[in-house]
Amino acid sequence: MTETFTDSAAPSEVVVFDFDGTLVSRDSFMDFCFAYCRARPARWLLIVPLSPVALLLLLTRSQGAAGSILLWAMTVGCSTRHFVLALERYANSTLVKYAYEEIFGELARHLAEGRRVVIATGSVPTLVRGLLSARGLARLPVAGTRLRRCWGGLISETHCTGAAKVHELRRRFGIGAWTAVYTNSFADHPLLSGARDITLVHPNRRTLRLTHTSFKKATLRVLRPS
Repeated sequence: MTETFTDSAAPSEVVVFDFDGTLVSRDSFMDFCFAYCRARPARWLLIVPLSPVALLLLLTRSQGAAGSILLWAMTVGCSTRHFVLALERYANSTLVKYAYEEIFGELARHLAEGRRVVIATGSVPTLVRGLLSARGLARLPVAGTRLRRCWGGLISETHCTGAAKVHELRRRFGIGAWTAVYTNSFADHPLLSGARDITLVHPNRRTLRLTHTSFKKATLRVLRPS
């Protein structure tokens, strides 16, 4: 279902796609983490005791710091290569089932019309690239959460959400302007503020209301793919 609120804007030159909830129907990295730990139940012996620390960090510092604690517990003693291979297997065997065909159709249309398409996501680029490869798509620029090794495990170096997406697009690819954004969340308002065309994918009422009232000059569409 498509809802249009204003007239169409001029053709975009750079189109930014969110990933989780936009190109796929779930939080890809979170879902991967649960699957990874289900296959390795001994990991819970570290994760469960550290969960209160992660919760405290979530309440007092940031989501990225909290996530790093749990990610470290999940990966300590695991080689980076082994973890990357697990991410790639998940993208090929599981994540591919949760792709929104209609939104990937939009992505393909923009590419066919000569626009530059980039993906800015809180997920890790390995999952994004794995899914793109599984679908036979060319490699695209991906600004995502970066991980690094610390004390024998992996932690988040850059949690690519909100304003960090804008920073990473500029830092990684020299992209400082775009005219179209696809997302499911108002958390991407730093991206939305630079767009003339906004497409919301299965937005909740709050996201729809805030986007509609905050960006009155933009063309706003709502897509609800099945």
